[in-house]
Amino acid sequence: MESLKFLMVSTHYPPAHLGGDAIFVEYLSNELVRAGHEVEVFHNPHVYALMRGHLPNLDRVTPGGVHRTTYQSTFGRTDPVLSLMFGRGPSSVRQFRDIASRLKPDVIHWHNTKGFIGRPVATPDALSIYTAHDYFVVCPRSNLLRPGKKTCEHAFLCQSCLLRWAKPPQLWRACGMRVVKLPKELVVISPSEFLAKRLQRDGIKVDYVLRNFATDRGLISPRSDAIRLVYLGTLERTKGLMTLLEAFNISKDCQGFSLSIFGGGPQRMELESRIKTLGLEGRVKLHGFVPLDRIKDTLSDAAAIVMPSESYENAPLSAIEALSMGFPLIGTDVGGIPEILGPESGSVLVPPGSPTRLAEEIVNFWNNRGMLSEHRGKARAAYDSFYSPEAHLKAYLRIVRDRLA
Repeated sequence: MESLKFLMVSTHYPPAHLGGDAIFVEYLSNELVRAGHEVEVFHNPHVYALMRGHLPNLDRVTPGGVHRTTYQSTFGRTDPVLSLMFGRGPSSVRQFRDIASRLKPDVIHWHNTKGFIGRPVATPDALSIYTAHDYFVVCPRSNLLRPGKKTCEHAFLCQSCLLRWAKPPQLWRACGMRVVKLPKELVVISPSEFLAKRLQRDGIKVDYVLRNFATDRGLISPRSDAIRLVYLGTLERTKGLMTLLEAFNISKDCQGFSLSIFGGGPQRMELESRIKTLGLEGRVKLHGFVPLDRIKDTLSDAAAIVMPSESYENAPLSAIEALSMGFPLIGTDVGGIPEILGPESGSVLVPPGSPTRLAEEIVNFWNNRGMLSEHRGKARAAYDSFYSPEAHLKAYLRIVRDRLA
């Protein structure tokens, strides 16, 4: 295929990012550049600055060769709040159209734009694609969670829900306009069948299901004494970490694993307290947030990655990165997780919120450590077949080629 111009539109982009959606945009952008295409990213680092209190240094050209254009804020830190309330940043659409006019892209690919542009727009001179990284187009909170961490199955009083979460009301979605109306010209991609079905239930058309991918982190050679389980991710209640601690406590007399928890978040103090209450200080350690590249070499004694999430995850990159390193996972059968951790991956699934079942699988992993090499081989084979950059880019460019034809 001839070289194409891509314009990626995303609220977040590394290093000014908060989650896996932005990392995926970086992965895709870098792979497109590597394949000979031109990529420019339009993003809004002021949302990151509002939430983290500082703005990192942002070079015009990233290490991967991607060009970056940052949104020029009109009202400083109030800009993202105005965007949330009224559906658009004060000048975000104008700046987007200026960039599109200058670049004349073949493809405009929209990602998460919450607190920025608000909703995708279609332009007549380019193929417009939208990847639904979460539930934003059907849920103002983007995660289908009500206060109390209960999953929302049927939308009700969404503005009240936002206020109870201490979030700004999204006035542009009031009066029965909860579901975002997308332009009919927009090509919609979902990273999981689960998310696709949930969006379609509310009338959002999904044109393709295309699995996420992750950069190859490299197969880690295991030590013979793999005696550690590892959690990688945010420390918050929806991630199921309290269930994980309860399961570890239930199983502690039947298995010899230690547990390392890497990540930061609002639940850290609660977890520290629970670890002390259960008397697990000697076997469970909270390491805080450490970039994966810095801890990779320390994971050779890990038997498996634990993903005990209790919310409707879409297609978590952490699971895919674990497979790339050859780690099987003990994950929960919720959201899009089981689509990644199928039987071909050497992983196992347990019901969410069940410490007893999770404890059983931890014990099973301990008792069957002799099969760890087989599980690792399956994990890496699943990555190579379904989640590698090559597999994703081939499918992605096929969509682009067919739509541009």
